[in-house]
Amino acid sequence: MRLGTRILALALCVILLLGLCGCLPVPVAQDALDSLYEELQQTQTPQEQAPAGQVQEIETLAGDGYFEPLARDELDYDEMQLGEITCEAYAPYCAAITKAAEKNSREAFHRACFEAEQMLVKIDTAASLLALDSDRDATDEALAERALRQTQAYYDAADLYHQTLHEVSEGEHAKLLSREFETWQVEIFKSYDQEASQESLSLSAQESELVRQYAALSAQEELDVDAAADVYLELVKVRSQMTELAGSASYADYAYSAFYSRDYTPEDAQKIWQTAKEDFAPLLTKYSDTLSQALSDSGISSTGGITGQNVIDALLYGTARMSPEVREAAEYLVEHSLYDISYSEKKLPTGYTSYLYSFDVPFIFNCPYDSYADYTDMFHEFGHWLAGYYHGSDALYGVIDYDLSELQSQGMEVMFLQFYEDLFGDDAEILRAQTLLNLVYSVVTGAMYDEFQQRVYAEPDLTKDRLLDIYREVYASYGFEPYDGYEYEWTEVIHNFQQPLYYISYAVSAIPALELYARLAESPNDAMDTYLRVASMSDEDYFLTDALRETGLTNSMKSPIGDVIARELEESGAFDIS
Repeated sequence: MRLGTRILALALCVILLLGLCGCLPVPVAQDALDSLYEELQQTQTPQEQAPAGQVQEIETLAGDGYFEPLARDELDYDEMQLGEITCEAYAPYCAAITKAAEKNSREAFHRACFEAEQMLVKIDTAASLLALDSDRDATDEALAERALRQTQAYYDAADLYHQTLHEVSEGEHAKLLSREFETWQVEIFKSYDQEASQESLSLSAQESELVRQYAALSAQEELDVDAAADVYLELVKVRSQMTELAGSASYADYAYSAFYSRDYTPEDAQKIWQTAKEDFAPLLTKYSDTLSQALSDSGISSTGGITGQNVIDALLYGTARMSPEVREAAEYLVEHSLYDISYSEKKLPTGYTSYLYSFDVPFIFNCPYDSYADYTDMFHEFGHWLAGYYHGSDALYGVIDYDLSELQSQGMEVMFLQFYEDLFGDDAEILRAQTLLNLVYSVVTGAMYDEFQQRVYAEPDLTKDRLLDIYREVYASYGFEPYDGYEYEWTEVIHNFQQPLYYISYAVSAIPALELYARLAESPNDAMDTYLRVASMSDEDYFLTDALRETGLTNSMKSPIGDVIARELEESGAFDIS
């Protein structure tokens, strides 16, 4: 267990950006899906289909008992409206805390703290909702400014909250804190430094503005890669100042600890760089061209005409056959419209799962390609959504282990592989191979972008020429072939701008996800049990290493599993196309 052992991040994230994991977009024909929705509707309403007194059930791979359900209001997404909430509107809540402390009233202090935290959560949720609005139309500068303003309001309100409790900790009624909060929380309040906090807020505001500039660039029909690189250089400068303010040895150390709370160091991650280069990159070199040609020859690569309903039908079909608890989560998602997977040219080209804290529900956002990747992206995000649906999230003190979170999502992609014949018909073999190769790609690019960014943030007096040289060097070391303009390829990856040093989480989670595929081939029931035990562990309470230990999956940082998995994938014919 790790609850209470993680430090509160200096800048809490407004959204959980976990989406596109290196998928190579490939369209798919829709004929195989024509009858699935009708079948699903029949199994979803058994009382209408079965004789009186009998209930028609779908046979599932696993039963109940993996999750503890959360009580929720039956709200649709359209009913979740908060608008903008200013820091000025929050000030009276902090004043109430001060007043209750002066009265030395434990009951009044408890009530004031509770109401202040609830309002702070509401401000955060308002920021998430406005960010979703902005991401639906990334070309609208007014929407972007509104979302940025609300994010800043949350940062300012959180700072005011901590400042208020710091003042209580220095007053004559400081004992009220120890009666209301855990010891580690009290230490956070005591250690608050107003001058350092104001400097941190200023740097966070600069960082947010630069990320907004990149989002605006990426929403254009063609990304201006030179302008994006300029924005990135400014981000590196700002984040270097953050590193200095935090007293960290490097930005990589700072990000690994403060943002991701990882139980390994940037130096430890180099073991994954090694296995990515030695064990997984050769698979990409060997099979990418062959698979691409097979896709082209099959005709799958033509426009698929995929709709959001096609994707939802596939999601409901597979989840209904996994377990009753997984099915329940999927039906709740659809019933309350807690997703946006519609196509728009104005949409931010990414996918993620956001948590709407005031309503205690996750929300899926994705910009589709009208390709096979629309399915796998949804399966991926639903893995995040499933965990959030059953575990909830702590807006103020929760720090996510993204490695575990990504195993929950990439593992869900693996669990859908067994339904590919039903979903994709004659194209299933090629698309299954593509999905598995995408996971291999996640290992390689997850390591590559981590190495790239660790080197970039460690480079003194970074220039654009040196930035591009570093990418060229790292790119070549992972076996990729250069092409015209490849040195700017990294500018297309939003994580490099919005969530630096995140990408290693894809690598360390894709390796056990591929190991989970080996279990799926042997026994779908055992694989489903393994996956659900992983999903049942809250990513705010456990590390990935806890989940691996509990399920018997291999810790790739401690055991040389990469070569074993790569060999098993080849021997099983996972990438062989007949």
